[in-house]
Amino acid sequence: MKQLSSSLLFLSSRSIGIMKMSSTSNSFQGKGRIWTHRPFEITPSSTITTTTTNPTISHCPLPRKTPTPALENRIHSVHQSAGFEALAQLCQSKQEFYKTQFSSRVTAEDANRIRKCKLPSSSSSSREEVDATIYLPKSKPDDDTKLLHGICLHVHGGGWIWGDSQYQVAHRCLEMTEMMNVAVVSVEYSLASTLSSDNGQIFDPVNEVESAIDWIETTGADELNTKSVFVASGESSGAHLLLLSMLKRRDRADGMVLPSTWKCLNLVYGFYDLSGSPSVRADGNDSSPMCGNELLCMADLYYEKILQENNRDGHGAKKIDRQHPSISPMYANLSNLPPALISVGTADPLIDESLFFASRYSLCGNDIETVLYEGGEHGIGHFGLQEDDEMGRRAREYTLQFMKRYLKDRVDS
Repeated sequence: MKQLSSSLLFLSSRSIGIMKMSSTSNSFQGKGRIWTHRPFEITPSSTITTTTTNPTISHCPLPRKTPTPALENRIHSVHQSAGFEALAQLCQSKQEFYKTQFSSRVTAEDANRIRKCKLPSSSSSSREEVDATIYLPKSKPDDDTKLLHGICLHVHGGGWIWGDSQYQVAHRCLEMTEMMNVAVVSVEYSLASTLSSDNGQIFDPVNEVESAIDWIETTGADELNTKSVFVASGESSGAHLLLLSMLKRRDRADGMVLPSTWKCLNLVYGFYDLSGSPSVRADGNDSSPMCGNELLCMADLYYEKILQENNRDGHGAKKIDRQHPSISPMYANLSNLPPALISVGTADPLIDESLFFASRYSLCGNDIETVLYEGGEHGIGHFGLQEDDEMGRRAREYTLQFMKRYLKDRVDS
């Protein structure tokens, strides 16, 4: 993908303040700093010896490349050739796969650390309650307070059309709760593929995530026996919804500043510009497991669903541009947000989204670290062939260590 290398060259040549941070540093110093880097040297084999390499440099083999699926099986092709019902069936088949995967990845003992709950909705226009899944660690609090170290809000991916807070992500949420000694609250937000405006159901995923934010701030720490220290994590469309929800919460706050209890955001290969960044549009059908045309199709479905909701009163469509800040966080006022980590692979059609968004996030006065994974596809560390490749595992661990640093800074202070 030629577009990817040009976007990397473009950003590296800009006069943005690039800051180097050692691996032992607990957090950024100062505001508005940006650090973009590759964490690994690429090697042809995972077997590294100190006689042939510098032992102070982390090495990792390139991840496997996902085989290209048949064009007729691509999401945009299914939608264009067979219509929305066929697409909904495809999404349902993916959900059945996740349920099968759940039983093979989560033991009966671990399943006891998972519970479903209903959170009160913060919006009168949304559903009365928001479903969520809560994950608790095996380990006990290790200090005199007998409290967990905090809460991690989690927003799953799936292109706004599939996925859920349990079957798709349980094994990863359990990993998060154990490594950080926190409670994880994963939101079950509305999907564009399962709701119909004709039956009165409301498509309002941003307000649903915002409801989880409000519950965590007001009630979550007491109910889950944690300290009032919060971090948040989202993948792909989940990163998009997390950002829009955090922006809405910030706009309601005094002085448009989020409560200081929110320590950091973990944004994994997110979708920040629903009008389509250059790398997404240039990709076409090239990439796997998700190509640019599929990503644009899913963005279209989300956008059209939002327009339907805005026209519920029947007085004509209230047109919102795809680059409106309520649709694409790339164009929002991003000031007064927590430090963030962006993770993306160099073979991901969304790479421009991550690089351009990191630049804006920094220019708005926030600290941000952007990590690039050589050969990483959309989903590295979270789904597909690259979920459990060595680079995928280490990419996932890097995100957990990032959040843990900010939790530790607060817990130890």
